[in-house]
Amino acid sequence: MSSRGKFGLLEDGAQRSDELPDAERLPAPGMGKEKSSDADRITKIISAVGSKVNPELAGCLTKARPAITAVIRVIMMAWPLYRKAYSFLYFQVYKRIPANVLPMVFGVCLCFFGGTYVASIAAIEAFRQLGWQKVHADLVIIADQAKLVNEASKEDDLLDDDNDGVADVDQMAAAELAQHKLEVAMKTVSEPERLQNAFGNLFVAYLAVLATLRLEFARTTAFALGIVEMVRVTAIRALLPMVTAALGEDLAHWSKTLIESSLTFFSVIIAWWIQTIISAFYSGLRGGKMFADGLVAILNDKNLIQHVPLIAQPFDPDESYLDEVVGYTVAALGFAFQLFNGFALPFPLNIVFLPLTIVEFFLKLQISASSTPLPASG
Repeated sequence: MSSRGKFGLLEDGAQRSDELPDAERLPAPGMGKEKSSDADRITKIISAVGSKVNPELAGCLTKARPAITAVIRVIMMAWPLYRKAYSFLYFQVYKRIPANVLPMVFGVCLCFFGGTYVASIAAIEAFRQLGWQKVHADLVIIADQAKLVNEASKEDDLLDDDNDGVADVDQMAAAELAQHKLEVAMKTVSEPERLQNAFGNLFVAYLAVLATLRLEFARTTAFALGIVEMVRVTAIRALLPMVTAALGEDLAHWSKTLIESSLTFFSVIIAWWIQTIISAFYSGLRGGKMFADGLVAILNDKNLIQHVPLIAQPFDPDESYLDEVVGYTVAALGFAFQLFNGFALPFPLNIVFLPLTIVEFFLKLQISASSTPLPASG
């Protein structure tokens, strides 16, 4: 009879059968590690890129990783919902609306949201005038290539070449994962020249639109700078002792800079708020006219204009006040709606149009940041 040696093994190297672990309690291959989510993988890639570009940036990304991961998770959860909602509005509503109704719909949007999305509406107008067809073709190319890369990345996430029950991408380090995903994307894009041209044309169009917006809202920027210039000396004289005491002796030299920067920031907000009121009033009048013209055209085409009370027959649009009454009424309702809501969208419209709200904020930031320098000290 063989004697048991160290580690519970028999002298011939075999283990006693009555001491073998229960096979049903053994974890399945790969079950010791949960599958990484897309948000976790993206966060790893961002950290890897930051570490290669700048060590200080890598440290900031590491500390901000929980916040970055949370934001990415929210975006990846919300994006499919927004895509389905906007696809429904585009294909089921916009595509099926009669041509005569479209000006009415756009007019109502101008009346009720013209002040809320003043920069976005101006950007859309600029895009339309600066060659929308060319930009649209470039966007289609970019979207098609992004779709191919996304499908290839999803297939790559399922690969398990070593058959250990864990996806290969979940076993890669951050730097290796970033390089691997980049290689997958480069292999998927079959015509990089077209993609490069599309991105180049899109960037040029964006710069042209941004330049147009800067010229259009130059008055807003000048108004903000005027406010800063008028109150700068008084504000510094009144706030400098308090800010210096709050910062302490070591940071006292930052006091004047922080006061001037804060003045510029709040002045830009005030200027944009005034511009919002002006734009809401103008867009209300313009949208009301578009709605009234579309309504009169539909009533005339359907031979329903003779059934409208208090309208002289035969109907003459040049002699009738029907379009003015309808237009000014809709414009007044739209402007009152915006003013009552503080030029912000109520729930649930604020959730539905959140992406457009983010775009609006980004456009205003771009216009103001590049056109509003800090006031010179003196």
